[in-house]
Amino acid sequence: MKKLLLLFHTLKYLRWPQFYFRIYRKLVKPKVTEQFSGVIPKRNAGFVRASLFDEKITHNMEATFLSHTKQLELPHDWDDEAHCKLWVYNLHYFEDLLATNAQTKYAFHINLLDTWQAQNPVGQGNAWEPYPISLRIPNVLKAWQAGLPLEQRHFESLYAQASFLSNDLEKHLLGNHYFVNLKALLFAGVIFNNARWLKLAVDGLMAEIPEQTLADGANFELTPMYHSLILVDMLDMYNLSQAYSNQVPQPLNQLIANYIPLMLKFMQLVSHNDQGVSFFNDSVDGIAPTQTRINAYAESLGFKLPALDVQQVQVIDSRPSGYMIATHSGNKLIFDAGNVGPDYIPGHAHADTLAFEFSIGSERVFVNTGTSQYGLGEKRLKQRKTLSHNTVEVDGLDSSQVWSGFRVAKRARITEASANVVDNRAVLIASHNGYREIYGGPLHKRNVQLGKSTLHISDVLDGAFTQAIARFYLHPDLAVTLTNGELRVAGKYFEMTADLSKHQSLLSQSDWHPGFGLSVKNQCLEITFTQRESHIKFTWIAK
Repeated sequence: MKKLLLLFHTLKYLRWPQFYFRIYRKLVKPKVTEQFSGVIPKRNAGFVRASLFDEKITHNMEATFLSHTKQLELPHDWDDEAHCKLWVYNLHYFEDLLATNAQTKYAFHINLLDTWQAQNPVGQGNAWEPYPISLRIPNVLKAWQAGLPLEQRHFESLYAQASFLSNDLEKHLLGNHYFVNLKALLFAGVIFNNARWLKLAVDGLMAEIPEQTLADGANFELTPMYHSLILVDMLDMYNLSQAYSNQVPQPLNQLIANYIPLMLKFMQLVSHNDQGVSFFNDSVDGIAPTQTRINAYAESLGFKLPALDVQQVQVIDSRPSGYMIATHSGNKLIFDAGNVGPDYIPGHAHADTLAFEFSIGSERVFVNTGTSQYGLGEKRLKQRKTLSHNTVEVDGLDSSQVWSGFRVAKRARITEASANVVDNRAVLIASHNGYREIYGGPLHKRNVQLGKSTLHISDVLDGAFTQAIARFYLHPDLAVTLTNGELRVAGKYFEMTADLSKHQSLLSQSDWHPGFGLSVKNQCLEITFTQRESHIKFTWIAK
């Protein structure tokens, strides 16, 4: 019965097309419906080359994805999911064609493409699933624009892949999957001059870009990592539209151009001072290109980069996404005061409402635990749960009902939010009703105040509960001790203390996951509520 209720409260948020296309995909199998004419497209000198990745496959066929390296044994490894399916997906993306040393590996890459074509028959295996196709088509065409010497057999293959994809769009999932489907068709439609693919892409993108990009520039799935990935997609499409201005309709070009500055600003807002992404929802470093590379790409296309002065005392209430940002004297705090994401596609959401991350200068201090894997295991579920984030867990429950690998049933809603500068302090306030609406428990209200060298965290639980624990996960590079109620945290350039003598507190061992496949030991400060309120003041000095 419990599982049925979870399923009901998950499915009720879906849109009807998602149900329809799930059934449609079971009944109608995709296939190649168009044949390549034999006309080889010509490169466009206006297309801007961008190196976005470190090397992923070496000359001796050693491949590294998701922090896991192995010697490739083809054709076996094209569909060997022994490590994980996502690793295999990465093998099919061909991102190495856009690596910093790609121009020295043309012969190697041509041989790899030939091997892929010979060993992955049409419609078979991971190679022909829509998401890998959608990433591979633009990657190969971008590499070709940069100089990769493709021949007719490669264009024939790309044409077949685009035709197959055009009959296998992921309308049952929507979100970032459907978005990259459309991007791939835009590239193929423009470069191969295929009117059907181009119409599918343009019509879809004209609807999906405003749907998936909020007014503050955030991607609507609300993960900083996916935001960066979609931003690169937008830059790619702008690059294409500028080079092929006579083929990409001006309204689409203008729409993309209007949103990119907002997206660049949001990426900066939810990044730490070290320019790495913050770990809210499914978000870690090492998947999307770095902020430095994304910014360089944007500048090469003529976009002006946003400026954020973290020395200034300021608050930024990015209300459409729910994120709040506070800066003071070179320090930066990122606060999740938003809902879990779009109701009909919360697959990358965590139960992290009212969690925060914090940096003192360039050093991360308080960090959520991150994401090390996808799938259906207990580790994946734990990383999505409230107890893995810098927020308050009540009675061992989650603020939103995350379950399975990518499911959310009932979810928390923000009931109050404000951001102001008061007496030279950045003050962020928000509350959520997850525990009350789902379980009949308390309303959680959090007040965060950032001063020049102080951080106050005040939590109030309004309603009945048995046990509540506030957790504060500390970056593994920090030296942390808790002795006789005094917390000491030493970084490279600062020393932080907190008087916890009036609190029921302990340090527990934890794991921080800065990337897929990575796990680093760190420590977590746990504060058990002895009453309905908890007030903690952290103070630091520079070394």
